[in-house]
Parts: sequence; structure tokens; C-alpha cells
Amino acid sequence: MFTVLEITILLLTSAILTLMALLIMSFISGHAKSRYELGGGIKPSTDTGSWLRDVDTKSRELLKDWDVKLLSRLSKSGEYTLDEIIAFLQESLPTINERLNRLEARGLIMKTKTGSIIITEKGRRYIDGVRERLWYRRREKELFNKK
Repeated sequence: MFTVLEITILLLTSAILTLMALLIMSFISGHAKSRYELGGGIKPSTDTGSWLRDVDTKSRELLKDWDVKLLSRLSKSGEYTLDEIIAFLQESLPTINERLNRLEARGLIMKTKTGSIIITEKGRRYIDGVRERLWYRRREKELFNKK
């Protein structure tokens, strides 16, 4: 006959094996979420040389300097109207609309009901990452250029 301890160990072992099987199945099927998808931080850089690569794993397209400049401005001030962006960038309306639509599609900015443009949390994390990497790059140059 089995003792209570042996039965408990058998039940726990079978529960752990069941959970492991479910975990393996979810990874195989591709439905498992990484800790980054669950809000566990910014994905580590898999950068191959550019400091302006997006943190989004689905799209490896580089952001243009214009995009980074606008995101930086938005993160400092909070929001801009379309007229303020046109005056700031000195570009035509179709060009600016195309760029804003691209940034909005990537989830970096959002257009409000009043017509203002605001930065999203994803955009704020992205621009903070760019600032941090640029700070480290400047600091690295300072350290290596000292005599």
C-alpha cells in the first residue's frame, strides 16, 4: 500500500509533468508569449550596427532621423498639433501625413480626437532607449579619447 507522502509525491510529479507538456506545446505552436510581450521590459538589442533600430521584433525597419527627432520633441513637450509639426519640420503636409501615419501604424504615436499628436508608451520607451544608447556612445568616446 502507498503512504500519504508517496501519493502526494506522485500527484505533484504528474502535475509538474502536465504543466511542462503544456508549456512545450505552447512553444511549439507559437502561442507562448515572451516576457517582453507580457510587459517585462524592453527587448534586448539584437542590433547589427545601427543605434536607431526599433524594439519591435516584427519590423526591423530603421527609423529615420526625422522620426527620432519628432519622437524626442513629443516626449519632452507631451503633444503637438499638426500645424506645429509642419512649422517645426518645414515639410509639406502630404509628406508629414505619410510619416505620421507610419509612426502611428508602428504604435509609436497616437492622434487624439482634437487633432493633437501624442507619443505612446512604446514610443517613449523607444526614445528613452535611443537616448540611453547615445549617452553610452558619447561616454565611451570620452573614455577612449582621454590621454
